[in-house]
Amino acid sequence: MLQMGPRRISSRIEVFFSVLILSMLASAHGLAIETMRVYLSGRGKDDAVEWRFLCTHGARSGSWTTIPVPSNWEMYGFGSLSYKKDPTNAWDECGIYEREFWVSPEWQGKRVFIVFEGAMTDTEVSVNGKLVGPPHRGGFYRFKYEITSLLTFGETNTVQVKIWKHSRDESVNRAERMADYWVFGGIYRPVYLEILPPQFIERVAIDAKHDGRFLIEVYTVGITKADDEMKVVVEVRDKTGARVGHAISADISHDNKAVLTTRFNGIKAWSAETPELYHAVVSLFHGSCELHRHMERFGFRTVEVINGDGIYVNKKRIILKGVNRHSFWPDSGRCLSENVHRLDIELIKGMNMNAVRCSHYPPDKEFLDLCDELGLYVLNELAGWHNAYDTEIGRELVRAMVTRDVNHPCVLFWNNGNEGGWNTALDTEFYRYDPQKRLVLHPWSPFNGINTAHYLAYENAVLACKGLPVYFRNNEESVDPLDTNLYIYMPTEFLHGLYDGGAGAGLEDYWKLMKSSKLCAGGFIWAYLDEGVRRPDTGEIDTAGNQAPDGIVGPYRQKEASYFTIREIFCPIQLTYNPPDTLEVENEFDFIDASECKLEWQLVKFPHPWEEPEEIILATGTIKPPAIAPGKKGTIKLPVNNLPMAEADALRIKVNDPYGREIICRVWLLRSENPTAKLLARNARSMTSSAPIFSNASETVTVRVGQVELEWSKETGYLVSTKVNGKPIHFRDGPRPATQAPKLTNITLTNVENAILIQAYYTGGLEKVSWTVYPFGWIRCDYAYTAKGLLPYFGVLFELDEKSVTGKRWIGLGPYRVWKNRMRGVSYGYWTNGYNNTVTGMSEWIYPEFKGCFADVRWLQLIMRHGRITFVFEDIPYVQVLTPCQPPPELAGFARADLPQCGLGLLHGIPPIGSKFKHPETTGPQGQLNVASGTYKGSFWFRLEE
Repeated sequence: MLQMGPRRISSRIEVFFSVLILSMLASAHGLAIETMRVYLSGRGKDDAVEWRFLCTHGARSGSWTTIPVPSNWEMYGFGSLSYKKDPTNAWDECGIYEREFWVSPEWQGKRVFIVFEGAMTDTEVSVNGKLVGPPHRGGFYRFKYEITSLLTFGETNTVQVKIWKHSRDESVNRAERMADYWVFGGIYRPVYLEILPPQFIERVAIDAKHDGRFLIEVYTVGITKADDEMKVVVEVRDKTGARVGHAISADISHDNKAVLTTRFNGIKAWSAETPELYHAVVSLFHGSCELHRHMERFGFRTVEVINGDGIYVNKKRIILKGVNRHSFWPDSGRCLSENVHRLDIELIKGMNMNAVRCSHYPPDKEFLDLCDELGLYVLNELAGWHNAYDTEIGRELVRAMVTRDVNHPCVLFWNNGNEGGWNTALDTEFYRYDPQKRLVLHPWSPFNGINTAHYLAYENAVLACKGLPVYFRNNEESVDPLDTNLYIYMPTEFLHGLYDGGAGAGLEDYWKLMKSSKLCAGGFIWAYLDEGVRRPDTGEIDTAGNQAPDGIVGPYRQKEASYFTIREIFCPIQLTYNPPDTLEVENEFDFIDASECKLEWQLVKFPHPWEEPEEIILATGTIKPPAIAPGKKGTIKLPVNNLPMAEADALRIKVNDPYGREIICRVWLLRSENPTAKLLARNARSMTSSAPIFSNASETVTVRVGQVELEWSKETGYLVSTKVNGKPIHFRDGPRPATQAPKLTNITLTNVENAILIQAYYTGGLEKVSWTVYPFGWIRCDYAYTAKGLLPYFGVLFELDEKSVTGKRWIGLGPYRVWKNRMRGVSYGYWTNGYNNTVTGMSEWIYPEFKGCFADVRWLQLIMRHGRITFVFEDIPYVQVLTPCQPPPELAGFARADLPQCGLGLLHGIPPIGSKFKHPETTGPQGQLNVASGTYKGSFWFRLEE
């Protein structure tokens, strides 16, 4: 007999207090009848239980074997794995599950239900060979059947489950399976038995306000007209188990419903910043005999939408900093675990986000439990990617979703489908089961006072921020002239990520606009993760072309650069440094005073490239910020007196929130000049060493200093060869202008104070290049060029042999590369990076990416197979290291950037990058091309070593 898996704990804190509360009540009132839950499956992907299994069609079909439950069968190589729709040859694909389970004789006289948290898509259940009821249709919803009469008590029983991946209800297929995500089959959420007394509490629905007002609807089963003296008693307990206020009670009659109200004093309100939770302990009594007890976790909080104004939680106007999340793991599809849910919430909060949209279906209940506990606002969504359920089946599924999730304080809104996938006949169905009357939204459309328009161009987002009903209609973004309402703007999708584009790229422009509007309530970036499946047939990560690599993090939650850009822009404590001793603080929390945070400061000295590769912390300390209320500004004085400010290169500030989570780390340079370049210039002629020598051939000029040999072309004036001990280092062919083709007019070679000076003069973009080869092995290059007009990039370029490059280390902004419209999220410091050829969101998923444009680099050392090259830069804003590979044009949408082909680029202008659907120029001021005008100069030192 297959053994039942152990019950895992979804929330250790929750279970601890649950046990504490129940033990206190049991000691006070004697043993009560609790709901018993017996798992027939695991709780998630990490503790799944083997069932017998047969797949009828596709791979590994036609014979009995076993499969872990819960799981999606495609992830174990069964059937067909597909994206966006079921292929026609999978329309009859069916999975048949069987397992045995023991039914205790002590269950006689009780009622037994089998509960499925989620199965895709049509589910037919038999117990001991008899059907338990009609098939359930819909893959994202909890359902259950009573099986009491089919059981044999005191013996082993058998359950068989047949699941058709493709529903017999075509509206279910249109809503759930013709959708822009992977479509799976199987029992992918837990299965368990519930054992209840004959008369029991079926569910409760709570409306608890932040001011202590409390309403609870109690729904029971099994009470008839013959029953008298039936009542429910409700106690509220805090997280320590202490009772809050007095118990309340009400009679309950044969209609099996009671509504109880009261008001509690001294409660702590729930918000995403202050996730205070309570328990309602609900007991059903017949006279003095307790028949059943049910415990429900909830929070006291009030949500209001004030038309033409904003969204308020507990009377405070809030801004939602959100992201769209698919329930997904690359090795297990939609079958997840507590660890995955907790990881996702921590990563989302790590971006300083406070909200998540469950796209495009309701998530695991465990995820909502953790959002309640850890603090995250939720938009909970009925499935319907672009097509809606028919009304009859839709009503059943709305009921299933709302009755399951109604008591989660994290849920602010119900979403009725997505992008046209709503059946308006279902809008009022949500209110039938929700005493809080949460607002229903139509994501991408103005509805119920909120304009959730998707992917508006910046100029149209300006209109939406003024309250106009602009959205995608009639195949274009336009204002609905027939709609005169003033709307709150809250896009449920914006800045569509794809590869390295969107998400953080363009966010600073949009967020400045949105924050400045009194009618904007925030928004939700698309999307949280790259939905890449590890295919069981090949072992490769499959993102379905360009359909799924939309994430801020990779399939295994690898952080892309946008993660840190969002983290900085969304940080609720915004800092500005005014030298030498003042920090300006803007508190963007909604409920937390700045004084509840902790600030740590450091004075940092960075190494020179020839020194030990580590930062030196010269001084450090902590500061308790002053009282700065949410939405207010203030200042902090830094204790700089008697500190080694003159020795330090930078000031580093870290801020932790009241829960100890680091919300930001900012670094400010304390001087504008490059100390490494300054030191080299001071020592260039003071260091004694063998003088460089040169030879002047007909086509080249060659200079030797020590073991280093350099060669310049007399035809182009470019450096064309570099060697150490006769071995090529492959730094060559420059500096050539990135956007023009200059013509050499003259080249000169002279000895200057024991150094050799080579000067090249040009027309056609490049003006002058000077090379100075010093005896101590360093070479300096000074150059000037002209650039004019609207350009994606401009600067000068060199070649490197990419195959020879194995790594780099540098002092500058890092560790991630930047784009013109994604400059935030990088920090000044000492960084190292091994070579990788990652195409963001497409291959390798090794981050940070090695190649690309890096900002404000003071020095850079490239590690080569046969040596190393060290560069020290002056007045060069960006350094391009090699040429990053980009996704092919047919897949990239607008998430490609126009970069020069080079090994090393010294640039004064770099390109912006677009999103999946938007050219960068439509995403705001930072997305515009560079305006080049006049002469640009730069200087750098370099040294070649074996």
